[in-house]
Amino acid sequence: MIPKNWGKARDSISCDVMRPVSGFDRPGLQWLFVALAVVLVGLVAAETVGLRRLRGQVESLRASDLNARVEREQLQARIAREQSAREAFSLEAARLRGGSHAGASQPTLTLSPLTRRGATPPEPTVERPAENQAIQLRLLLPPGPASRASNYSVAVRAWSGGETIWSRSGLAASAVEGRAMVTAFVTGDVLAPGAYEVALTAVSSDKKIADVAAYEIAVR
Repeated sequence: MIPKNWGKARDSISCDVMRPVSGFDRPGLQWLFVALAVVLVGLVAAETVGLRRLRGQVESLRASDLNARVEREQLQARIAREQSAREAFSLEAARLRGGSHAGASQPTLTLSPLTRRGATPPEPTVERPAENQAIQLRLLLPPGPASRASNYSVAVRAWSGGETIWSRSGLAASAVEGRAMVTAFVTGDVLAPGAYEVALTAVSSDKKIADVAAYEIAVR
């Protein structure tokens, strides 16, 4: 049963619901909201510009990093060429000093492949050579198909940090005193006091690289 005064109560509720919020009809308050809206739009625009600038800076840093990487590779290549030229000069000087028997008296350093890498650097077993001394590095090849390549690369790295100290590529295996090995000439400045890891890799005709063996050496 609907009360008799239900219609008046309904009209009163409708008026309360549709009644405008007090204060929004004032011009000052309206202008305040307009100003806040303008400020928000300005902040959004400023953030957009800032993001674009940040994106441009990131792209610039990437380009700088790429350029630095290219310059570093070019510098490493130039250092390798200079080392190769210095080694060739040292070998030629040794031949001139020693005559035809210089090759027989050429100092050698023979390394055997590791079965596993130790947890600590190896103990020093090699005396430090003179910086201009030419040394024949002999890396004994392990048995197996991976060691029967026609093109090898050698890299001497710091034992702890892993940075490359010296590298050579385009080397061939040979038999010396009945043992298969890869040989390369280094100068004494490469073998400064410290521990080193020597990595031997094989390069196939399609430029694929495969690990052959690892060696260790420590210089007093």
